[in-house]
Amino acid sequence: MLELSVQMATELNKPSQIRYFLRCLKTHLPTAYTSNDSLRMTLAFFTLCALDLLDALHTNITESEKAAYVDWVYRCQHPDGGFRGFTGADLGAAGNAGNRHWDPANIAATYFALATLSILDDDMGKVNRRGCLNWLKRLQKSDGTFGEALGLHGKVQGERDMRFCYCAAAIRWILGGDREEEQDIDVDGLLRFFEASQVGTNYTSGNTIGG
Repeated sequence: MLELSVQMATELNKPSQIRYFLRCLKTHLPTAYTSNDSLRMTLAFFTLCALDLLDALHTNITESEKAAYVDWVYRCQHPDGGFRGFTGADLGAAGNAGNRHWDPANIAATYFALATLSILDDDMGKVNRRGCLNWLKRLQKSDGTFGEALGLHGKVQGERDMRFCYCAAAIRWILGGDREEEQDIDVDGLLRFFEASQVGTNYTSGNTIGG
């Protein structure tokens, strides 16, 4: 009896998971997510990714819905490169040099946006590739790490965080940054940070978040 209950507890209830993520995708988000409105790109990625992993994405959305999702992602693209976390940060015609830092592209949102476009089979033809790579290069710090966003006067914001470095490496790979020598990041600097962040004698021992 105990063996049966353990087996039932460890089995994935796939239909229930699919219903949950379809609700997140097609109706209002659960109330608990309300405070995360500025992270809509993150929520969109994990929702679409979950449905894709469950082999339930393309069988549960129409071509017009897919096109609408793709269009929403592109509406989050920042004119100076990268992507915002949601459309609510877009200042539009009210944007100027004095308030531009309130409407920044975000490194995590940019990675999630590109990954989401890939999940939706978009050819990324509308991505401002060179602008994004140039913006990414500006986010890199002298120690090889990456910040989260560019703030007032172009100052790099965000602490040393391995997750930002992962996002940066993924963005570079997706956009083929290795083909753009003048716009490419300092790869050697990033690798030095990875090596300095090792815990123990090998990578399998884990890495610290901030080095």
